[in-house]
Amino acid sequence: MSRKKKCLIIYIGNGYSEESLSYDGSYSYSIDMRDNRENHQKYVYSPLIEMGYSVDTLLMTNKHEKYNEFLDEYNSLRIYYDDITAQDEENLYNYYFNLKVIEGYGPGTFKSGGRFLKLRQKIPTYDLYVFVRADTQFKISMSEMDINFKKINYLWPETDIQFFTDRETAIKIYGDEKLFWNSYYRVNGNVFNVVPKKFFNIFTNYCWAEHCAVHLMIRDLSPLITIKDIHLICGEDKCYVADPKIVENPIYTFNKKIFSN
Repeated sequence: MSRKKKCLIIYIGNGYSEESLSYDGSYSYSIDMRDNRENHQKYVYSPLIEMGYSVDTLLMTNKHEKYNEFLDEYNSLRIYYDDITAQDEENLYNYYFNLKVIEGYGPGTFKSGGRFLKLRQKIPTYDLYVFVRADTQFKISMSEMDINFKKINYLWPETDIQFFTDRETAIKIYGDEKLFWNSYYRVNGNVFNVVPKKFFNIFTNYCWAEHCAVHLMIRDLSPLITIKDIHLICGEDKCYVADPKIVENPIYTFNKKIFSN
């Protein structure tokens, strides 16, 4: 009798907060990841179960005031990690900017993936790992997505927001919205990733770098890992940006309560 395949869904990002400031300071928001449970059951958990996986859950979000309560509600594995400190974040920013990437190559935030650098124990071995940003609301099911289960899956090539807010100026500056993919393999950061166990350690060592993660992987590890090991779920031809407030994408939106500043 063949062994049942195992999948671990890992929640990252902000699981709960009240009136946090957005990344660009333009608005405040509140999040409760439990608002997304029904959506995730339908679009992530159920498709994986239908594919033959047994599915477990791990919360690696911010250590908010209800974190222990959420662990029980989600029947989460207990994995010990430290949250990212202000000094950790400063160190990661300094390292990132020393890479001297091109002007429009925004770093994103390093807290989400940075928590994997602060694990105090090893995450158990699974056949497949699915990383989900906690405030994500999916528009389509995993079964409808073009996922390659033998590769590291990112959603799309990430471009600069200026192509959607001031396209004429962006074209003058950058020429082509795919400049960032062609130059640095810039990808959508830590929102939704599907990673087989073969690449799990590599992915979690580099996911702190968000949009720049693929660039660093290939720079540091080629030929152990090359662009042939990366799969873009939405293909290479169309670029988006991670923030669905800037431009809609075919995969997700964010479910958060917005407060104007």
